[in-house]
Order: sequence, then C-alpha cells, then structure tokens
Amino acid sequence: MHAAILTAILFALTGVCAAQASSLLGAGRANAWRLVIALGVLALWVHGFGPGLRHGLRPWFLAAGAVGFGLGGWCAMQALRHGGSTLTLLVIECVAALAATAIGWLALGAALDGRQLAWMLLILAGVVLGASPGPLPALPRPLLRRACAFAMAAGCLQAVSINLSKHGFTLAAAAATPVTPVEAAYQRLWGGCIAALVIHGFIRWSSRGRTAPAGPAASFPASPLPAPAWVALNALLGPVLGVTCLLWAVSLVHNPGLVQTVAATATLLSIPAAWWLEGARPRLTYYLGVTLALAGVAGLLTA
Repeated sequence: MHAAILTAILFALTGVCAAQASSLLGAGRANAWRLVIALGVLALWVHGFGPGLRHGLRPWFLAAGAVGFGLGGWCAMQALRHGGSTLTLLVIECVAALAATAIGWLALGAALDGRQLAWMLLILAGVVLGASPGPLPALPRPLLRRACAFAMAAGCLQAVSINLSKHGFTLAAAAATPVTPVEAAYQRLWGGCIAALVIHGFIRWSSRGRTAPAGPAASFPASPLPAPAWVALNALLGPVLGVTCLLWAVSLVHNPGLVQTVAATATLLSIPAAWWLEGARPRLTYYLGVTLALAGVAGLLTA
C-alpha cells in the first residue's frame, strides 16, 4: 500500500497540472500531447535502460490503456477544463474507488473483508468531507453538471482500466511471463496514445467548419507557466511516474479497489496547490477530512 500512497501524491500534482494544461490547450489536445510525451519517456526507459518488451505487447494492457488513458483521459480533461482540479478529482477518484472495488469483486472474484471495507469507507468519507462543499470554484449550474458528468464517466472508465491491468498481471504470472510495472505502464500508453489520437482526430474532423465554441470553461487566475510546461509536467507526474506506481501497487494486492481508494486521497492533497493556482481556498472541514482519510489509510496498512 506504500506504492498506493506515492500514487496519491503524484496524482494530486497531476490533477493540478492537467487542469492548467486543458484550460490553456483544450481537453483533446492536452490529453493527446501528454500521452505522446509520456510514451517517448517510457520508450527511452524501457528500451534504452531496461530489457525492452521481453514477451511482446499484451492485449490486456493495451485495452486498459485505451479505456483509461484514451477515452477516460479525454473525459477527465473535459471535466478539469470545466470544473477545475478539486471538483474533478473528488468525483473521479471516489467513483473510481467504488467502481473498481465492485468490478474486482464481481469480475475477478476478489472479495474484501469487513475491516477493509470499513477503512475504505472512512477514507472516502474523509475525502468527501474535506473537498465539499468547498473548496470548489463558483460554477454556474449547467457547467457544474457538465463537469460532474465527465468526471463520473472518467471514474468508471478508470475503474475498468485498473481491473483490466490487474487481470493482465494475473495472466502474465500464470503463464510464467511476468510483466514489470514499468513495462505495463509502457504498454498501456501504446493503447492510450492510439485511442487519444483517434478521439482527437475525430473531434477535429467532426468540428470542421464550425464557429461555435466547444463549451464554457471555468475561469482561473493567470497561469504562472506556459502550456507546454504544464503538459510536460502532467505527462511526467501522471502517465509516467503516477501510473507506474499505481500498477506497482495493483500487482501486489488482490482487489484493485484498495489501491484506488488510497489514490482517492489525491483529491485532498491537490487542494493546497489548487488554492494557489485556482483561488479555491480550503475550509475548516478540509482539515477534518484529512484527519479521517489519514486514519483510514493507517487502518488499511494494518488490516
């Protein structure tokens, strides 16, 4: 679970970077470019300093990347553009934690005991308490609904993706051809890049000749960094380091929902940065939520 804690820290930073990148470049372009950059970094890592793909590409990891990075990443970028990092991470991570747990139980037969469920619910309660009713940006109701819809879709797709990855690790181990988390992250990126570029290309093709904007976006204070810097940081902290740590944790636990629940604390960890970049100041309930979430994480570590 220590890898899951590291994942939460990296995902918190990723959400803030992604919100800035998507607001400056648009969701499709920001998502596609961050995956292309991340693919190049991991290709150098795997082929330049590692053993390469010892057993070729695995379809389960490719599918996980297409679902999570491609379609899910596009939905997340839309939600970040419209609702900011705090609201988006809150919805995505909580929905993903619950959905990943249910899918792991129903599809993979990975049931949880009562203590694990109790600690997971305490973590999620702390996340919800700490992030709502604030600090959330003051959004018009249509914009809020749009952001929540995209974030819920992204959370469900993330849950499917993480369970596909777990199944891929299980099959690889059973065939005596184990896959390292770095190799898995690299293969997921291939699927994610292909899907993201197809989505981005389709959106550009379908919007040819249109002059109407894609929709309103939340207004944030002026960005302290240019768009390419946010995209590069998003790629490094998310698809490269964050997902590698996530897969490391997933490969060690029986139900991916446990990892996803700890990763949900990224919502709370992102709030100080969101305060600085988006002007969303935390309320007193934030500190109570952090306390509950930390107690839940500690309980899971000892369960």
